[in-house]
Amino acid sequence: MCVWNQCTPIDPDKPTQRLLLIAPGVRSPNVHKRRPYKVLTLDDPAVRKQMLPLLPITLLGVAVDLWLRPTLDLRLTQWAWWGLSVAFSLVMWQGLFALSSRLRPRWQTAFVGGIGGVTAALTVGWLGFHEVFYCWPTAYALVHSAGHPREAWGYIYNEADWGDAVVWAVVVVFVVGWWRYKLRSGRPPAHGRMLAALGLAGAVAFGAVHRHASIMVPDAAAAKLAVDLAVHALVGGVHGRLLQASRPPAPAIYSGAPVNASAPNLIVVIGESVAPARTGLYGYERQTTPRLVALRKARPADWVQMEKAVSNATATKVALPAMLTGLFPSRTPVEQHTFPLLWHYAHAAGYQTALISAQSYAWNNLEGFFVDDALDHVFTLERSNAEIVNSEGMDDRRMIAETLATIDRFAARGPFVVALQFNCTHYPGYSPPDWQPWPDASYDNAVAYMDHLLGRLFDHLAAQGLAANTMVLFAADHGEDIDGIHPVHRTDSYYQTAIAVPFFAVVPERPRRRLGAGWGQWRRNAQMRVALADLVPTALDLLGLSADSLVGAWQKRLDGRSLLRPLAPERLIVVVNTDEHVQWSRKGYAVVAGDWKYINYSWRGSVLFDLATDALEQRDLLDGGESALSRAGQRHLRRVRALVAKTPVLANIHAEY
Repeated sequence: MCVWNQCTPIDPDKPTQRLLLIAPGVRSPNVHKRRPYKVLTLDDPAVRKQMLPLLPITLLGVAVDLWLRPTLDLRLTQWAWWGLSVAFSLVMWQGLFALSSRLRPRWQTAFVGGIGGVTAALTVGWLGFHEVFYCWPTAYALVHSAGHPREAWGYIYNEADWGDAVVWAVVVVFVVGWWRYKLRSGRPPAHGRMLAALGLAGAVAFGAVHRHASIMVPDAAAAKLAVDLAVHALVGGVHGRLLQASRPPAPAIYSGAPVNASAPNLIVVIGESVAPARTGLYGYERQTTPRLVALRKARPADWVQMEKAVSNATATKVALPAMLTGLFPSRTPVEQHTFPLLWHYAHAAGYQTALISAQSYAWNNLEGFFVDDALDHVFTLERSNAEIVNSEGMDDRRMIAETLATIDRFAARGPFVVALQFNCTHYPGYSPPDWQPWPDASYDNAVAYMDHLLGRLFDHLAAQGLAANTMVLFAADHGEDIDGIHPVHRTDSYYQTAIAVPFFAVVPERPRRRLGAGWGQWRRNAQMRVALADLVPTALDLLGLSADSLVGAWQKRLDGRSLLRPLAPERLIVVVNTDEHVQWSRKGYAVVAGDWKYINYSWRGSVLFDLATDALEQRDLLDGGESALSRAGQRHLRRVRALVAKTPVLANIHAEY
């Protein structure tokens, strides 16, 4: 033991002694007479031996990270974050080790065993996510698991096998065994308090500064989960509500007289994760949509179906705002929060409005974004007593029943605009036991169930005498690669299997007469490339509201285009899955113009496809270099680069390799 300039040997058999770590040249504080300190300097071998007792646990996390990573991202900033997460991991484990060394034996055993079990569960969970989503360990994967435990557990459970149990047991034995071995070495770390403080400060700073690091060692991601969720909810929720309060009032949206009783009604149906390739409407061999096919056959003059529609995002929380504002997700957050939604236009014009969803709107603060006094009626999972049956959503029978009751109530008072949203087709798909035409085909059964419930909606409109003056627009928020053509999770995907969506309308003769030449133009646009952002401007034309000067001015500022008007054949359609709230672990975007499809991925760089000759996007035309492209391909690249240069959201996520 060295105090100032005097050294005496340490007696390890004296339990009353405590360690005091001081740097060379630093004066020691007063030593308590009854419990003398053993003072060690930083250059003491015993201290250096104790500096990284749980380093192997961090190395385990690094190994899992590298094992599951599909590619090695060589960008400097990404590897800087990866290095920071490794350093944070070391500090975190040191702090936990220091804390455990000061616990009583009983609490110490429970503490170490609990952390070992949690670490093993996280490891197995990440393996399950990777098997389903091809996601490597990131903060997002853990945030998603914590925010949606039932859904996450379903994904993992469906892929689980005995190998996962072996992994869990091995990790528990490794973590607990090594930890206990180091604790029994007899020397509590002298630097424990400092490391515990650093660990706490690091969790707060690391979580607040970089909520969704693209490269993240698993245990570092786990340590900052609480901070990540808190910051996301506080900053994102409050910011969103403040911006939402800035949405324009009704007099700034519509300046005309209220619509009269003869005005047409509109029902907007939002399908959830509906892959057009799995619907009979779009040629699927199984008749998953017999009611809709029969309706199309019975009312051909009323029916129009878009054959090349795409979503502007493959994540619901990004696609819905695009669909209901008419803006691409690449617009600024302020614009997304302050432009009117579909029901703002309708409510300002005197329509009764409703949003009826089978899904949770507490999820990702959807209620904060969509729900305000422009809606006369709102029905979501949180506003019902319905049971959750599939991915944080209720049985759609409950949603349809609420829709029919609301339509009847509204129809007695005047015209209405109602948006209803399905849930059953969200992966992996739900249908009740009495509605499962095909065994072991949950998704196809779910599509058939949705079709059945849509049939009930159209039957009810006919029975109540509303069919002649009620228009129905259907579009899915995004698609779903059920067949696994591209090994990438939907929220990371910009391939057609994920962004292609069914988009059709049923417009009776009475409203069609008001549309004049617009209806014929819509039919001529059926083979054009269109997007979800086109829904709002199309609805404004269907309702006749775009003739108002204020509505028309808003409509001109939208990215979407009315399908009742001529469309530019090479207009650029932006698809992007991130916004100010949703920063996925792997970023990217796509730009579509006609049959040209450009994708930029943060982990791969740029790819280019010609959808006319390569519908499944199997041949990257950039493999041979830009010089080998046709003139049309080179022109598309130039247009994309010009768009990215003037769009900060796209410029910030663009990656070059």
